[in-house]
Amino acid sequence: MNNKMNKKGISAVVATVLIILITVAAITIVWAAIIPMINNQLDQGTLCLDAVSQLSIMDEGWTCVDTPNNELSLQIKKGPKNFELADIQVLISSGGNVESVSLLDTYTLADLPGSNEEKVFVLDVTAILAAGTIDSVRIAPILKIGNTEESCSVSSTKTLLEC
Repeated sequence: MNNKMNKKGISAVVATVLIILITVAAITIVWAAIIPMINNQLDQGTLCLDAVSQLSIMDEGWTCVDTPNNELSLQIKKGPKNFELADIQVLISSGGNVESVSLLDTYTLADLPGSNEEKVFVLDVTAILAAGTIDSVRIAPILKIGNTEESCSVSSTKTLLEC
């Protein structure tokens, strides 16, 4: 019986405090690792939403296809919200097929529209017109987010008429 009395252990209060400290430390570590990843994903999502809502094809006479000269003319407007365009992907629909063309294949980054700007872009569509007539055109913004480029969904669609 004397042997049992000499054994020492941690009390229930100390054990409870240790469990609480370990739990708080684990939550802090997880919080520090997970929250920045979630914030980055939310930022990317909202930037794409802004870009899609702010980038549009204008229908004021400049958006058309000039079949004899094999040219597609696009008037693109960027709204007031601030986001950094890395490129604009142009999706050209011809006879059920869709061809993707980058504006930076023909133009420079400085040529892309800034806030509250409208610009006209003329693209050579000789290869696309060889397959048939061009029906419609769509644009999708490509954003620069940090060191990466993020492709967003289609922001605007326009059925084309002859110039």
